[in-house]
Amino acid sequence: MITRVYWQLWKHSRIGISLLALIAIIGIICIESFKVKREQSYLKQKLYASKLAQNAFSILKPELLKRNKLENREFDPSNSGFIGDFLSPVTSNTGSLTSKQTSINPNFAAVIVQYLKRAELEEGDTIAVSLSGSFPALNVCAFSAFQTLKLKPIIIGSASSSQYGANHPSLLWLDMETILNENGIFSYKTSYASLGGTQDRALGMSPEGKAFLLAGIKRNKVNQLLPSSIEDSIKQRVDLYFKLAAGKPIKAFMNIGGGTTILGTSLGKQVFKSGLIQQLPDDVNPPNSVIKAFLEKDIPVINMIQIEALASKYGLPVAPKKTPAPGEGLIFYKEEYNPYLAGFTMIVLLIGLYGITKRKWGQNPIDYQVPQTVRKKGNS
Repeated sequence: MITRVYWQLWKHSRIGISLLALIAIIGIICIESFKVKREQSYLKQKLYASKLAQNAFSILKPELLKRNKLENREFDPSNSGFIGDFLSPVTSNTGSLTSKQTSINPNFAAVIVQYLKRAELEEGDTIAVSLSGSFPALNVCAFSAFQTLKLKPIIIGSASSSQYGANHPSLLWLDMETILNENGIFSYKTSYASLGGTQDRALGMSPEGKAFLLAGIKRNKVNQLLPSSIEDSIKQRVDLYFKLAAGKPIKAFMNIGGGTTILGTSLGKQVFKSGLIQQLPDDVNPPNSVIKAFLEKDIPVINMIQIEALASKYGLPVAPKKTPAPGEGLIFYKEEYNPYLAGFTMIVLLIGLYGITKRKWGQNPIDYQVPQTVRKKGNS
């Protein structure tokens, strides 16, 4: 038996498909081109802290520039004054020029505000702080964040500085604190300071350099920390933090810079990365350090090291040629895709696909029928 079967060859409209592809391309271009700025959390506090840091920068700048050498303009293109000497009698160790240049940004105050809020600090909370003269601009940003959030810092530091930091013998970080206090910018000051450097007691530094550091500690009326070793320095610092807290809970510990006493030996510097650290690692036992001591007490740590990586993470420039203005960076606003534009484009494409495949939009109205002969087995 022979049966004739008729079937219809259905062809989608090439014009419709081309138009749909064009709409998709235009939609992608629009979505990429018209992103929206999304306000980040704690925006008002971040802006306030950054503006406060900028004000503090302007107060310090005249004093800093008085002591800078003319050739420092090569190393300090923004003319901030915060880039110190390559080498001076009070220089403790080597330092990265790019990191120091990157740190001169008042918007790091906003980064610190974010970390403090993520660590769940509230107004009136006590925070333990370790700093040196290596990153004076970051120290200013930290003070700005503390004042913005109305925290109570307990500060124990060291008087010396690595290269390109606060390493002028007559203008140490301790002197900068005093200037900012006298100008009514901050009321925070370092309580205790060691000489810093090797073994936290300036081993290998010249007698002249040690004399400058001791004079700086004395003229700024700071108590001197006299450790006999790194282990002793760790113990003294931790004990002093809790003594100065006077029974109030310490809610977090912040470190600025890469001191061995704070981070530990080279292994500790590899384990404790920058940012918020809330617990000790499970797979490695880091060497003794102040950070380890706080984490063992379940106290979160904010570690301000690896400054270039931190800047890149939050959209801040690396080694800027001029000091950025407050409010610049992804820490304040992030560019995101416009969900309404993306949704509208998707709806148009779906409607177009439905129309072309189901409603035969753009299809030639002439139906092509192709007869085919099929031989079917059966009784004949």
